[in-house]
Amino acid sequence: MRVAVIADIHANYEALSSLQTLLESVDQVICLGDYVGYYCQVNEVIDFVRSLGAISILGNHDHFLLHGCPEGLSPHVKFGIDYARKNISRINYQWLEGLPLMWAGFIGGHSFLCVHGSPFDTLYDYIYEDSTVLPALDRFNYDVITFAQTHRSYIRPDSRPLLINPGSVGQSRDVAAKACVVVFDTESRECRMIRQDFDPVRVVDLALKSGADGSWIRKHLF
Repeated sequence: MRVAVIADIHANYEALSSLQTLLESVDQVICLGDYVGYYCQVNEVIDFVRSLGAISILGNHDHFLLHGCPEGLSPHVKFGIDYARKNISRINYQWLEGLPLMWAGFIGGHSFLCVHGSPFDTLYDYIYEDSTVLPALDRFNYDVITFAQTHRSYIRPDSRPLLINPGSVGQSRDVAAKACVVVFDTESRECRMIRQDFDPVRVVDLALKSGADGSWIRKHLF
């Protein structure tokens, strides 16, 4: 089986739709959360993820939308949450309400643990490739652990558990204007990191028309 792992779409349908052919060709899609936030194509993104029948979990921005923003969030984060709150459809809001904080199960004979942040704090942890917490993941009895949050791709191959952070579809922070995805082959255990070009102009235009900070938006998409 071919499994595509995506995360951190952040209401950027231009980026997500650039992956349509790939995502519709694999056997299973896993989405690690943060469908909303930052940008303005909320319903387009959620409609598309739902149409894929993806294994989906909740991200921290989605949690902010459902349960309110904590104190001290940046105005850029609050902008995306406020926009989503005003524009999300009822059915998509209800879909988010039904998502779990983590998912564990078998795909293609491999046991998976899927989280947004980390198994220790599913919503708010950040695990980078130099994080001191990485060795602690070896205690978990899974073949594959997938996590996101950092907007930076990371794969630890040839290990158990295999570790996958697909990076961000909608706002990659290690490469500009690329929609990032990892495809895992359950038979060969091969992981392929894919970075797909997309045109960010419409994303920027929609955000600016909705009152976003133009300099910040351009900095994070170009």
